[in-house]
Amino acid sequence: METFQETARVVTSKPVQRAVVNVVLLVSGAVTLLCLAAVASVLFFQNFVPDQFVTTPIHLQYGLSSNPYGVAALTVPMLKSQQDYDISVTLSMPRSLPNVERGNFMISLYLLDSRYSDTLDVSARKFANDRLDFEQSNVLFRSRRPALIPYVDPVVSLGSRILFLLYHLIVPSSQTCVLNVPVAERVTFPTDSAIPSTAYVEVEAGQGIQIYSASITMTAQLSGLRWLMFHYRLLTFITFTMLFWVCELGFMVVAWAILSSLLGTSSSSTELKSHRNQRRSTTGGMTDSDGYDENDDGDDASDYPQQFPTYGKQPPLKHEPDVKDEEEHKQPLHEIPIAGEEADDEEEEGEPRDSGIGTSYSGEGSSSVRKRSIRSDPER
Repeated sequence: METFQETARVVTSKPVQRAVVNVVLLVSGAVTLLCLAAVASVLFFQNFVPDQFVTTPIHLQYGLSSNPYGVAALTVPMLKSQQDYDISVTLSMPRSLPNVERGNFMISLYLLDSRYSDTLDVSARKFANDRLDFEQSNVLFRSRRPALIPYVDPVVSLGSRILFLLYHLIVPSSQTCVLNVPVAERVTFPTDSAIPSTAYVEVEAGQGIQIYSASITMTAQLSGLRWLMFHYRLLTFITFTMLFWVCELGFMVVAWAILSSLLGTSSSSTELKSHRNQRRSTTGGMTDSDGYDENDDGDDASDYPQQFPTYGKQPPLKHEPDVKDEEEHKQPLHEIPIAGEEADDEEEEGEPRDSGIGTSYSGEGSSSVRKRSIRSDPER
């Protein structure tokens, strides 16, 4: 039974409770910081790693100018600064006689800083007709590259058609020619403000060119940490999560140590003051009780040993009564002089005596003293 009581006392003691609270707070804080580290890693991936391929369709406008042109928004997904991009324009065209006979033609690209709007659409139309600068828009990059539909020998083309006639009848899209024209290589945008928002593309082949669809593709040339994070996403995600978590735990431990030291100092000073006040109150009560005993010559609780509880594992405060050793200071009975003898001795020492020589009273005083001393000896 005493073992269980001792165990319960230890388990419910303040140091154990304080340790349990500290462990619970540390574990919950570590788990919370781990979740925050995972969220931080996801946000870091989203903001740092670019999409390798950003393809945006271009809707070409016919009949508004001498050449078909189009404006495309580059806002979603957003391009990244300090990243090399290869830019290409893709044209889906039929192998029609006008396209084959056209030969070489030019493709112009302008990257603008303003977002797509009606004002920009009007400015692009004016630029396609007048070749003036874009109004209220800055040109961040421009390029102009040639394009040509690949040549196919007529005899080979005729033989292929005859051989794969059934296939061409079933799949008419086989007549489509996809022309991919690179217009820029290793284009870098140094800052976020230098990232373009729109792209202006013009096919300088006249209104007679036949095009199914057009698009612009920006390919990110990854290198370094971005390449590693793009090709090994899970490994780098775990690594960055652990790194962020360790940094957060380090800051949490430092803050915890500072807070614990401050709270520990204040609590210890408070306990010390309360302990001193308790001792003062106890000492004051004991002094009052002692004074009361001395005045009234009565028995009180201060004459008995007492024990007072203290905080924590400190030893209890004990009160030991002051026992007066009367036996040590008590004079033995045989050392107490007789009252008459002591008085006579004092008189004899203090006053001169007459020897009584020549009289009848010469030795009477001394003899009487001797008789008294002899009489007192048997009593001792």
